[in-house]
Amino acid sequence: MGTENASVFLVGTGVVGSAVLAIAHGATPPAHVTLAGVANTRGLSLVESGAISPDEARAIASRPASTEPVTITDDVLDALAKRASPVLVDATAADDMEDLYVRALARGIHVVTANKKPLAAPWAKRARLFDETHRAPGTKLRYEATVGAGLPVIETLKDLVRTGDRVRRIECVLSGTLGFVVNELDAGTPFSRAVAIAKDRGYTEPDPREDLGGKDVARKAVVLARELGSRLEIADVDLEPFVPASVKDLEKLDAELAAKVARLRTRGEKLVYLARIEAEGTTVRASAGPLAVPLDHPAATLRGSSALVAFTTARYDRDPLVVRGSGAGGAVTASALFADILKATGRT
Repeated sequence: MGTENASVFLVGTGVVGSAVLAIAHGATPPAHVTLAGVANTRGLSLVESGAISPDEARAIASRPASTEPVTITDDVLDALAKRASPVLVDATAADDMEDLYVRALARGIHVVTANKKPLAAPWAKRARLFDETHRAPGTKLRYEATVGAGLPVIETLKDLVRTGDRVRRIECVLSGTLGFVVNELDAGTPFSRAVAIAKDRGYTEPDPREDLGGKDVARKAVVLARELGSRLEIADVDLEPFVPASVKDLEKLDAELAAKVARLRTRGEKLVYLARIEAEGTTVRASAGPLAVPLDHPAATLRGSSALVAFTTARYDRDPLVVRGSGAGGAVTASALFADILKATGRT
């Protein structure tokens, strides 16, 4: 275990990043962690020693929004690398972060991320992240928060694989947003209103269309499939959106979806958005889409924004191994990031 605190440089101050700041500067901040700096599209600050002040972090987080990308120069990474147990934390949903990760890992900076896009990037880009020849010895990349927010999904799957179990099927409700929306529909809330509530509560991606189109679920399915050794790409996922991209006015779907939910209820069924990863030998297939399931199906018992991942394996054959709980929201995702910080730096 390290003797000095981990030095954390937080990139992104949206829903998840703001939750990281709230925990770091709260009454009971995690032990062994120092928030050394903060960056977003509007500004950046990294202190040479000690912790960035709450006022300075809040000032950066509260600056007017910008459409510019987050830019972290080599000079900033060099300065971070000089600190004890440096960790770069990606709390964004930004594209093209793979190069930043590689540059950080090469300098001995651990990378902890909630951003699933680098893990679901085209295989060649993703492979660079795991190429040990590009990393300083002992440097870790941890990404538990990319699937299921604070739920131990990635680590559970890794444990199954590395202990020699044979994963045959993974069934998942992976979108806290869509889970919340279908549960609100079941309770009689108009669809457009349910989406607005989900966004207000921080369940959605910055652009809710990522959730409604199912692409966010497809990325998570790719992340899980790749833990099985597959080179599956997002384009390989058999994806059916919850809402087609052509629909711009969500209110136009309110009556249609309310009627659909009512019809399913009379048949003893419930609408869910389910992802499936199926492995047979070296072949791995993935799909995601809306599905009517019986009311006794595990996915039908979820409430609110809860998520569920069921692993059917050679060992867990008749009774799958199930991980379930809150699957969306800044606080639980931030908790997973802090847990990964501690694990990456050997402080647990």
